[in-house]
Amino acid sequence: MKTFQWLDSLTAERLLEDIRRANAGEIERGVIANAPLLDSYRAVLGRAYALSGIVSGHPRLHDGKEIITSQLFYLDPDRGIARTMNNWYRLSKRDQGRGN
Repeated sequence: MKTFQWLDSLTAERLLEDIRRANAGEIERGVIANAPLLDSYRAVLGRAYALSGIVSGHPRLHDGKEIITSQLFYLDPDRGIARTMNNWYRLSKRDQGRGN
């Protein structure tokens, strides 16, 4: 499982700004509305924390595919959002059957 990648400075700046906005409640609605949906999600640990789940609406992955995301940087299950190195995700129901 390859989930860990080094961040270049532009990616790090974009992530920090996204996290700042999320903490301040300033996330643009369109960004989240257009984000892929991750259903039956759970946290997984490889070389870094990530999420696993069934994706839909991802620009490069088929709907219904179980995936492991890139590194997880922000998780707010109450608001149903997560930010990985590469994407925002909308979160559906959490997987209760695999030791969460």
